[in-house]
Amino acid sequence: MQDDTSARHDLPDANVRASSYYVLQAQHLCKHCQQTTLVFALAVPPNHESTEADIDLDEDASRLGLAPGEFHDWLFSPEQWQTIPGPALLTQIGSVSAPVALTLQRLASALRQDAAQGAQWTNFCEHCGNAVWEGALYPTPGQPFCPEDDATAAQITVHTIDAPFDGYARMIWTDRYRNKWPLFKRLGVACSEAD
Repeated sequence: MQDDTSARHDLPDANVRASSYYVLQAQHLCKHCQQTTLVFALAVPPNHESTEADIDLDEDASRLGLAPGEFHDWLFSPEQWQTIPGPALLTQIGSVSAPVALTLQRLASALRQDAAQGAQWTNFCEHCGNAVWEGALYPTPGQPFCPEDDATAAQITVHTIDAPFDGYARMIWTDRYRNKWPLFKRLGVACSEAD
């Protein structure tokens, strides 16, 4: 008999899984047609699981990172699921489970697989149909999914999906990225230096 965790996740190459997730919705000015279009993103709540967790380096100031043998062991060790206490914004999404894909079809039709990008999940302008470059949506404060403050974050619509999530993301923006704190606060998770 399978344990409950493995029974609810069906994507073999997943590196992120959670018992629920968020579909985020914002507006973005398309660089191709200069019209405002809806764009979407995915996030997971605190206590999600990932195989891509940051390693904990030794706090001893006399050591600089991992010793060569430790680094080799870490780099080539089998994937292990780790519980991540904070939330995460997921980008460069390579795959999602079938139930998540169905939810996205229904709720976020502008976010779909892009054959030109190796089937990566990409936003497309609802007016001209061109792909929206991810670099214009996530990394820099002031972009749709990197709000600078609470007022800007309030403009993001948050759809909470009370169903399991599993997928593969190449970039996982955790609460270690301070510029994501207003977004995470919008999700109901306050971040601070003490975290």
